Amino acid sequence: MNTNTQRYAVVDPARGEVIRQYPAATDAAVNLALDAATNAYRTWAKHTSVAQRAELLDAVAALHTARSGELARIAHQEMGKPLDEAVAEVEFT
Repeated sequence: MNTNTQRYAVVDPARGEVIRQYPAATDAAVNLALDAATNAYRTWAKHTSVAQRAELLDAVAALHTARSGELARIAHQEMGKPLDEAVAEVEFT
């Protein structure tokens, strides 16, 4: 159970409105997440061929392309980027 009461707020910089709040992560929680990710990767890498990894990356790229408008709107709202810059950033990535 996370007893941390600190919150991280995502604020729309154009309006100053809080979009959403999240519990702030403790150092211990971050370290646990990093350890879990490292262990998961090592297990995954042992059992996944290069071809399977390439297929997965292709699927991620297709999803990124399909959702590029949504990703740009999120960057626009959460970072205050002009929409045309947010679109360009999403396309670059």
